[in-house]
Amino acid sequence: MSLMSNKYLLIALRIIVGGVFIYASLNKLMDQEAFAKAIYNYKFLPSALINIFAIVLPYLELITGLLLIAGIYLRGSSFLIALMLIMFIIALTQAYARGLDINCACFSLENPDQKSDILTRIIEDILLLAATIVIYTKSKIILTKENQK
Repeated sequence: MSLMSNKYLLIALRIIVGGVFIYASLNKLMDQEAFAKAIYNYKFLPSALINIFAIVLPYLELITGLLLIAGIYLRGSSFLIALMLIMFIIALTQAYARGLDINCACFSLENPDQKSDILTRIIEDILLLAATIVIYTKSKIILTKENQK
């Protein structure tokens, strides 16, 4: 059994990734207007999509995080989380490349003037994406083995 197929490692990864997404959703759910302003600061999305993203994204983060931790719809929730992480990496990278001095709004909306270390957030998102890919690819193997018992 390889380390990446160890079911306890996969559970730990699910708790970490799911916990990060649940935590990230909380402030966004409480203040969707501030989150919409943070999205606008990226100057990445058309204005017509900003409010939709500000409303839908926190709920998607919360629900997929809960599903991942609970082990329900593992492949679907990990796939959606991977898509969100790719979107976050693209948004952060373009902001970094354009020299935007913004708060990423990843976890906190309280102080919009406090700037984030965007490069650190990009690296964190890449690590979360790697963990999510492991969860996605190995959860099918674990689920198949458990169904054969």
